[in-house]
Amino acid sequence: MFTERSEGKAGAINLAGSLRMQSWQLASSVANAQLTGDERRRIVERNVAEFESRLSNPLLLAGLPTEDASALRTTYREVSAQWRDLIRPRALQAAESPAAASTSAFLAEVAPFVSRVDHLVGLLEEDLEDRIRTLRFYQGVALFLIVFVIFATMYLMHTQVVAPLGDLLSCSRAVRRGEFDVRASGTGADELGQLGEAFNYMVEDLSRMYANLEARVAEKTEALEQTNRSLELLYNTTRTLSERTVTNETLTSVLRDVERVIGVQAGVICAHEAAQASGFPIAATLLNDDGRPALCQETRCDTCFAAGHVHEHHLPSGGRMLSVPLVEAGHTYGVMPLALAPGDHLEPWQMKLAEAVGSHIGAALATSRRAEERHRLALLEERSVIARELHDSLAQSLSYLKIQVTRLQAMLGRDPARPEADAVVEELKAGLANAYRQLRELLTTFRLRIEGRGLDTALQDTVQEFAQRCGVAIRLDNRLSGVELAANEEIHVLQVIREALSNVEHHAKASHVDIALWLAPGNRLRVRVEDDGSGIGEALSPTHHYGLTIMRDRAASLHGTLNVARRAQGGTCVELEFAPATPFGEASATLQAGTRAPRLRPARC
Repeated sequence: MFTERSEGKAGAINLAGSLRMQSWQLASSVANAQLTGDERRRIVERNVAEFESRLSNPLLLAGLPTEDASALRTTYREVSAQWRDLIRPRALQAAESPAAASTSAFLAEVAPFVSRVDHLVGLLEEDLEDRIRTLRFYQGVALFLIVFVIFATMYLMHTQVVAPLGDLLSCSRAVRRGEFDVRASGTGADELGQLGEAFNYMVEDLSRMYANLEARVAEKTEALEQTNRSLELLYNTTRTLSERTVTNETLTSVLRDVERVIGVQAGVICAHEAAQASGFPIAATLLNDDGRPALCQETRCDTCFAAGHVHEHHLPSGGRMLSVPLVEAGHTYGVMPLALAPGDHLEPWQMKLAEAVGSHIGAALATSRRAEERHRLALLEERSVIARELHDSLAQSLSYLKIQVTRLQAMLGRDPARPEADAVVEELKAGLANAYRQLRELLTTFRLRIEGRGLDTALQDTVQEFAQRCGVAIRLDNRLSGVELAANEEIHVLQVIREALSNVEHHAKASHVDIALWLAPGNRLRVRVEDDGSGIGEALSPTHHYGLTIMRDRAASLHGTLNVARRAQGGTCVELEFAPATPFGEASATLQAGTRAPRLRPARC
């Protein structure tokens, strides 16, 4: 503060001293008899202006004290008043009228004025010296305080830091030697005291830990073994699901590992379709005599799928069941129910481990389904390309032939002497029309897309389409909600049904059609289409009608059989039977056989 307030004092003193020189310079210009009137007036006015600028210079004003009653500011006001009221007017008067009397009067006032300016300069110098003396005093006081603080700090460092640290160091060396009865003496409220108190608590804890070290080692060993078993289970699960195809045997092996590590009685893995309200078992470790999972008889699907997260619920038998959702990227692909013995409860680590295994299984199911979807998409793209090629080539050729036959008929119509030619032309037109219709149906077949809606939705759309086209009452009984089919299998099943309905539309003259799909024992999927029409004739493949041949080819591509026969009560029965080749087909057949067969009217195919 003193330094800042002393800034500019030297400049103020210089300016005040220059006022003396400026006063004598003004007196010299007034008294110079060699100057003409105009030159003298001009020089005097310039010197007056220069004096006033120096007198009111901000640097000089900044060097004055702020107190109005101070001697320095009073002297400055006196100098300013004497200049304004006396020196300046007489200097200008002497410059205007260079009479000897005016000049003498002005020069007589200059000396006292310069003395007053000298007094102002002296006061400025005294004020600066006072400030310097005050600054020296405060510097001495500050130096003394600094020395005092240094000695006080050294003393406090020794008593409050060095000595407690030495005590803590000696205690730590004693603890290192196994002497747990030592205690730190410094336990005050400061940081080192808190450190000493914490050190004493630590020594007490170490003493207790060493007392029951054997029990803790056994506990940690058990926890380590538990962690190793958990890691081993996760590693084996990941390796099994990544190296092997996701089948019933693979998932059953994973379930047995889960039972062994977590300690549950039995387990089931149920897959879940987004369009279905319930799931279907694809792997189980405990089966009843009928081949169904034992756990599925004690609970319902909505109980396992209800919460959407890991949860426990009671069983009618008195036990408990842990339901672990199979989730991947926020999508639920199924659930893994695990049966607990009555009175057993899982620890948090067991539930977390089961949840981790469930996420791995969910990822495996998701990967399998994505692969199936990619295969399905590739198949549909290939069929679309074939349909486009057929439309661009064969359809245009048939259209051209129809136009040419029409032209031929028009030309032959002018010659009535050839009736046999007209009959041939009509046969050509009928054959071309039939070929064009079959081409349209073929293009419809190739362009058919299930698009992830599921086979059941595609079947319902097909039933609705043919019911509107031919006015026939069609009943659909689909029992395949728990069976996964490959893309080729879904397409072939749907096309066999469409071909059978197309035959009903064009040939059977039926009023009712029954369609049934179910999974028979032995992992055999059956599709049956029955109508009450006129029945199939002797020739199962009449001329220009290749529907039955196409259906048999589709059955052969599925490694199955197609039976077409007349029904005893009238009409035709078309039945397709094959074994699904999907990863979970065998599991679905084994775990659900006996529950999928529909209640149909007796049929003799």
